[in-house]
Amino acid sequence: MMEKFVYRIIFKKLYSNNTDVFVQHIISEFDFSKKKAEHILNSSPAVLCESSSKNIIKSALKNLKNLNASVSVHKMIKDERLPFYIDQFQLKWISKILNMTLRAGVDTALLYVLVQPENKGDELIPLTGRESELEKGFRESDSVYVIDDNQLLILGFTTDENGIETLIPKIIKTVKSIVRQEVIIKIGEAIFPRDGYSFYELTHVIQKRLIVYATPKKELEPFCLKKEAPEKLKFNNIFPDSDGNYDNIFNNARGLFFRELITIDMELLWEGLRTLPIAKQKIFCSRLSYTSPLTKILSGKIKSQAIVEKRMGMRKIDGLVSTMEVEKKLIERKKNQTAVNVKLQRLESLSTIPSIALRVYEVAMDPKSEIEDIQQIIQLDQVMTLKLLKLVNSSFYGYSQKINSVKEAAIILGTDEIMNMAFGLSLSESFQGNSFGGLIEPRALWKHSVETALIGKYLCRENKKFADQGIFAACILHDFGKLFLMENFPNEYRKIIELSKERQLPIYDLEEELFGYNHGVIGGIIAKKWNLPESLVQAISFHHHPSFSESHAGLAAILGFANFLCSSDERQRLSKPSLLLKSHLDTLHSIFDDFTIKSIDEAVENSTILLKENRDIFSLFL
Repeated sequence: MMEKFVYRIIFKKLYSNNTDVFVQHIISEFDFSKKKAEHILNSSPAVLCESSSKNIIKSALKNLKNLNASVSVHKMIKDERLPFYIDQFQLKWISKILNMTLRAGVDTALLYVLVQPENKGDELIPLTGRESELEKGFRESDSVYVIDDNQLLILGFTTDENGIETLIPKIIKTVKSIVRQEVIIKIGEAIFPRDGYSFYELTHVIQKRLIVYATPKKELEPFCLKKEAPEKLKFNNIFPDSDGNYDNIFNNARGLFFRELITIDMELLWEGLRTLPIAKQKIFCSRLSYTSPLTKILSGKIKSQAIVEKRMGMRKIDGLVSTMEVEKKLIERKKNQTAVNVKLQRLESLSTIPSIALRVYEVAMDPKSEIEDIQQIIQLDQVMTLKLLKLVNSSFYGYSQKINSVKEAAIILGTDEIMNMAFGLSLSESFQGNSFGGLIEPRALWKHSVETALIGKYLCRENKKFADQGIFAACILHDFGKLFLMENFPNEYRKIIELSKERQLPIYDLEEELFGYNHGVIGGIIAKKWNLPESLVQAISFHHHPSFSESHAGLAAILGFANFLCSSDERQRLSKPSLLLKSHLDTLHSIFDDFTIKSIDEAVENSTILLKENRDIFSLFL
């Protein structure tokens, strides 16, 4: 994308007594009201104008200079991916800090702040030029970037989701100390690298999460519990960190601790959950199995914000926390997460995408490419060409007339379909030649991926939208994160597998408990580094928690559903309902109008038949 620029003039000071002349000039020159013109004069520095025309800017500067006005010109990047213009040097420094964060293997928070007057016609004291005043309210490691008179960005270095809890009240207090009037403050937040690997991706997430945190009538501080009863305050103050922030156990509960937490007394559980913002209550509930009675009960309480019927205090939870050694596990999780980040930066041999697969995708994603281009790439690999033609002529597709060439297959099935099949076929080599420390049989994992892909295709048979987004390739890749973890952390992963079998816990949840990431998120990071489409990245990343996806929750939910359905042992599938969560059902309900619990039973039956009828296909992939 070619960069475009806008030039911004900021008024600093008037070095003359001709204030009336200056006010009249900017009224006529910049089409200001008299009230706004006088406000700019008395509240400088402030933005005067913006234009992409150098001639307009030069003319305006000349006139302002003649009036003895002190001004500065800033070159702003104009990008359709951003909701605001940003100074090119600010963007450079933000990108530099994000790269430092990635190398250090830590999280960093990016917060967007929008300040608006109480009444629409009122003028605010501009934030422009007040960086030094704003920075006094934060740590030295935090960076403040003023976007314009009423917008700014805060970059909290080594600040994770829990650190935001202390950062937001600081933002509200600091901004109000500068504007010195009643205002509405909206804040959006994103965590790097969890929510995106570029400033543009983070900004997209932030805009979707914009929340009113302060109004003239009420302070909205959802993380602040100063008004709660002492025992509730104790509940949320279990794990103090170096900044005095308190980690909420509900946000960090994974694996064994999550299992123990959801088995305590319902009223005690709700008493604790009710101290959280509603959004976080919903996130906790979304992690529950669709078959759990707790899912329906908690959903009702969250919707009504039910009053706690009997206060039980937090002693039982405090005891549970102590027994489970949660604080110790959180420290270990953070350490392991850093180790994973370091390994991901190096992306060792396993993460090298087969060249033929990458070339197929590069050609297919080029809008100028034609069917002949994809055909030429695929036919470079004769073995893959043969397998692809056998696949399209199999009973799975059910064409009565034999398809004899890649070009013919592409014409009948579409280039996206052929691209995804070729991509999946080419990935089989990634599962060969590595025993992964004896943790798993590579061919078994590959068979599971193929089964998931076939079922994913079946689920999308009446909804071409998701097939076109790459459901086949997403299913083939959904467990790549497991390969990464087994190759790089074999001892730790052996414990996860053993504990999963022993306690009947889902592997992805134990991965999150130990590493801070599940294999889906790790697979998504790998896919991102391969420059695969965002639809694949998000589907892979969030197939266990589709509601966490910002823009492709539907594809992630279908992939997660296919993963649940793909077990060749039906009893094993039904004994692990934790692979299908409320998060999946909520998303599936939103994309399929007639989706019910009965739909799950029907899908179980149909997928079992599908896999039995297409056993011959698996030989093509192995």
